[in-house]
Amino acid sequence: MRKNKKNDVLSDILSSLSKFFVIAVALIVVLICFSGVRFVKSGNVALILRFGRLVGNTYEEQVHEPGLMLAFPYIIDEVIIVPTGSVIEQKIDTHYTSGKMSNLRSNGYVITGDQNIAVISATVKYTVTDPVAYALCVNEIDSVINACVSNAMVESAAGVSVDDILTSGKDRYAKDVTARAQQKLNAAGAGVTIKALELTRVSMPQEVSEVYEKVNAATVDASTQIENARQYRETIIPQAQATAAKAVSDAASAYSKAISEANAELVEFWGLLEEYKLHPSVVKTRVHNEKIAQIIEKIGEVKIVKDGDSRIFIE
Repeated sequence: MRKNKKNDVLSDILSSLSKFFVIAVALIVVLICFSGVRFVKSGNVALILRFGRLVGNTYEEQVHEPGLMLAFPYIIDEVIIVPTGSVIEQKIDTHYTSGKMSNLRSNGYVITGDQNIAVISATVKYTVTDPVAYALCVNEIDSVINACVSNAMVESAAGVSVDDILTSGKDRYAKDVTARAQQKLNAAGAGVTIKALELTRVSMPQEVSEVYEKVNAATVDASTQIENARQYRETIIPQAQATAAKAVSDAASAYSKAISEANAELVEFWGLLEEYKLHPSVVKTRVHNEKIAQIIEKIGEVKIVKDGDSRIFIE
């Protein structure tokens, strides 16, 4: 009797376990069947890999836009979500060192066209423009972008001076790095497009920064003095030219006036000479009287001294 009771209890347990197992298996089968139902959020697209191969022959068939998407269970299909609607930001610190550069092998830097050393860090902002290439053609996209941008920094720095990178040519350098990096990413089939590249830190190594600042200050001072000299030249030369032109004009006027007066006196002299030839005594007396009258007019006041006076008082 006891053995029968034990067998009945064991049978009940096995029966219960069998029911739970069937239910669990059924739930697992249901979950597997519905595992292929996905909802792609806005700003993303989805790719389906069936047994490791991309599903679809055209771009429209391969790339599934946001919304409800049906696929086979995950055992058969793998769904890859690609963020195409967002701007992804990545820092590039390969060529930046904040400390001393005594050991160049372990520090990042670039060499400029004038054979100086600069340390540079940047921030790259990019978007996914080819989700198929982004998801399937390149592994570790962050490393690929870092390598392409870092390599472009070195190439672009070789064509500019350190002054350009540190001052007025910084934007031009960033644009050149962007263009070179995009070419490398396209060649690698990364499927991304750089939207912006910002140089976040650009400086000289600590060992030479103080000397560079002095040289830069002297360069700025020299440029300022040259500019002041140029402005002075542009001011003083027109003034000198105006003064010279006025002097020439005044001299020409004085010359014309002197010639005119000389000609008038010459005409008068020749006329007087002809008259003198005809009546010498009359002309001599008249000229004498005219000159005396002119002299008296210039004297102003005349004092007549009477006979016997020895002193003249002028009031």
